[in-house]
Amino acid sequence: MEPTNFDEVPAESLARMLDPAGGRGQLWERAEMAAILEHQLAAPLADDLGTVDPNLPVRLPNSSASQIPLVTFRDLFHHPEPPVELLDLTKRFAKRCRTSPDAVLPVEIATLLYFLAIAVARFRLTQQISGLDDESLRGGICWSLEQPWLDDETRKLLRLGLDSLG
Repeated sequence: MEPTNFDEVPAESLARMLDPAGGRGQLWERAEMAAILEHQLAAPLADDLGTVDPNLPVRLPNSSASQIPLVTFRDLFHHPEPPVELLDLTKRFAKRCRTSPDAVLPVEIATLLYFLAIAVARFRLTQQISGLDDESLRGGICWSLEQPWLDDETRKLLRLGLDSLG
């Protein structure tokens, strides 16, 4: 029986994320995947991360108090000092989307967000928010970089994450 709390899923089982289609085959065309990724990067953090933590809107940093707004996933990933809590929630949201039968995102997009959140935490904050070893993380980042629908900005972030692994 699988754990119902996604935070309890063993890190080893996450290696299966390297086969994001899970043997199901590609359901979306390249242009559709690019559009879905763009939509997700522009999505408000509070909407999706609130599904993982209902108290999130109360704890989101006040954009007016900061010179750098933190509203969307793109804002989070490109922030010079993103809150580690939000990166961890993004990882948990993506993991839930990756493993849940009623996921709101294609498994490939969820997988990309998962590895991107971990990579950004590593290279921007030098923090580990996953139990994955460097080899597994490297494999996931490399898989992400190979996706033809990946935009240049996200590709650059993933390369920085890969570089941070040595």
